Amino acid sequence: MQTQLAKGVQLTTVLSHQFKTNQIIINFRAPIKRADITKRALLANLLETSSADYPDQRALAHALAGMYGAAFGAGVSRKGPTHNLQLSITVPNERYLATAEPLTIQAIDFLIKIIFKPLAQDGHFDEPTFKRQATNLKASIDSVADDKQYYAAQKLNEALFAADVAQQIPSYGVAGDIAAITASDLYDYYQKLLAEDQIDIIMMGDFDEPTVIDRWQAVDFRNRLVARPAAFYRHQNENTYTETSEIQALSQAKLNLGYDFPVFYRDKHYYAALVFNELFGGSPLSKLFMNVREKASLAYYASSSLDTFRGVLKVSAGIDGQNHDQVLKIIAAQLTAIQQGNFTDELVDQLKLGLINDFESSLDSQRTFAIQALIDDLTQQSVSDADWLKQIQAVTRDQIMAVAQLVTLNNGFFLSGGQHESN
Repeated sequence: MQTQLAKGVQLTTVLSHQFKTNQIIINFRAPIKRADITKRALLANLLETSSADYPDQRALAHALAGMYGAAFGAGVSRKGPTHNLQLSITVPNERYLATAEPLTIQAIDFLIKIIFKPLAQDGHFDEPTFKRQATNLKASIDSVADDKQYYAAQKLNEALFAADVAQQIPSYGVAGDIAAITASDLYDYYQKLLAEDQIDIIMMGDFDEPTVIDRWQAVDFRNRLVARPAAFYRHQNENTYTETSEIQALSQAKLNLGYDFPVFYRDKHYYAALVFNELFGGSPLSKLFMNVREKASLAYYASSSLDTFRGVLKVSAGIDGQNHDQVLKIIAAQLTAIQQGNFTDELVDQLKLGLINDFESSLDSQRTFAIQALIDDLTQQSVSDADWLKQIQAVTRDQIMAVAQLVTLNNGFFLSGGQHESN
């Protein structure tokens, strides 16, 4: 059930007797802006660790323990051109406990305090807390950047999304931005976020729906004056391959490839694209895994992934640097093989079964339902579980071959230890 709490503020309640916990997820959604990404990540850190009512992590932990060990967290993510700041809490369902306490309502009240009563005064966040979380965020970003595969993936993004700097950087921002953010600047931005961001509240579990709706309607949410964020970012196809490279001290080279792939979430090619990706590099039965890694022994790992909110396909491979040219050719040959129909119907059936098993396994996760509700709202479309399964089963080899024709290699980034010399 969907309830509009204000213009641009929506509550979705999903009733289910499947789980013994109730989960609440609040998403603050806004168009991605390069100047705001790191601010939003730092806000997530602050909101997760403090508020006026719970000024430190000890007080916060005590409050959660009082709700029979509720789990609370905050984070950021990206969907196409939209940046999400998310708060979530999972609380035991009081119906399964020997207590009369209204834990679900307590969890709602907890989130309301976190959102509307941050640890701030006189127009700025608490300085010691702000400085501590700024330091923590920088350390977290720096630690991820030490991962060479992550580094190569980010360098590929810079090339693949050269036309839009906001699409180049990760959803949790850039360490170099942090020093310029002040406690007062961030507080001002937070007030803007509260006033302008699209807010989606998802409640999933077994609870009294009218009571929950009444509690949220009592909150003074204001109408949003800005339009809904767009669901998709459309990558620009350059129709040519450009590769950049870098040498560092490492033993295993990284080859990352970016393809234009104009297929978007639940459009007419979407289900064929899911099966195609499994066939190309998305599963242990894929051509990249079987032919590049296993048969030719040219890669330590080789896989592909889809981004159907930005219209791109990516391949990542860990290789010996001296095999660069050979790997590039054999990866291209796997795509050509699919385009020409060089695969069996039996393999396609196995890949479909794998997708279906993964899908059905995901239905055991409460969070899956909540996240799907958020995506449904972002895209303004929904598909039943039965229809999803039907669509996957209906994918034909001709559709797989046709969707493979849409793939165009645009960019590559090669990180090596110096073994390879370009021709």
